[in-house]
Amino acid sequence: MRRRIIEALTYPRMVLLANLNTDECPDQLNFNPIGDECRVCDRSTECHWLTSNDEFKVLAQAPMNSLYESLQFCIDYVDAQCAREKHNVRRCPCESCRWVRNARQLESDYRHKSRSHRRQISTYTVSRLA
Repeated sequence: MRRRIIEALTYPRMVLLANLNTDECPDQLNFNPIGDECRVCDRSTECHWLTSNDEFKVLAQAPMNSLYESLQFCIDYVDAQCAREKHNVRRCPCESCRWVRNARQLESDYRHKSRSHRRQISTYTVSRLA
């Protein structure tokens, strides 16, 4: 599951980079939480996500809940881009809409797996206490 989520984050990273202009950013898209420019920039959320999720080795060590939150952010972001272009995500064959559909399925798979895992732990804990 970890590998699938990390791989899924590749496409939105490319979309974010394509939508952000490094020429307009004095920090070259390296989010600086204490920088005046970053605090007033209307693209700071995207830039912050890119900076926090920049390298695959960093993602490989990230907790699963962080990866899941990144996936949710990316689904919202790419879905908003599709909506802005007036795409019907359910039927449109473009790469972005396909990515959103696949990412939503991945998100659902992760939630289902997490629920099953929590139930197993809960059952195990109750049986050990009995």
